[in-house]
Amino acid sequence: MQEQSQKPLSELTNKEWRGTIIAITFIGIFIALFGLKDMNWSLIKIGLILAAIGIIGGLILHYFFGIKIIQLRNDIKHPKYK
Repeated sequence: MQEQSQKPLSELTNKEWRGTIIAITFIGIFIALFGLKDMNWSLIKIGLILAAIGIIGGLILHYFFGIKIIQLRNDIKHPKYK
């Protein structure tokens, strides 16, 4: 069997960072909603903490590293959109 080597954080691509942040945020929201259904305050807190980590991580990636998590508009100056 082959051993899979794990990439260091410095070698992750922009697409992998985006996917990670979106996954953390989605899992946090899912856990919070599941906790809300069961009225379990510890699950709600954990879910909200994960969602907040995802949102803050997205803001850090966007403003400090220029990685856009969600494309809100198409750049009409880009040749791809002409």
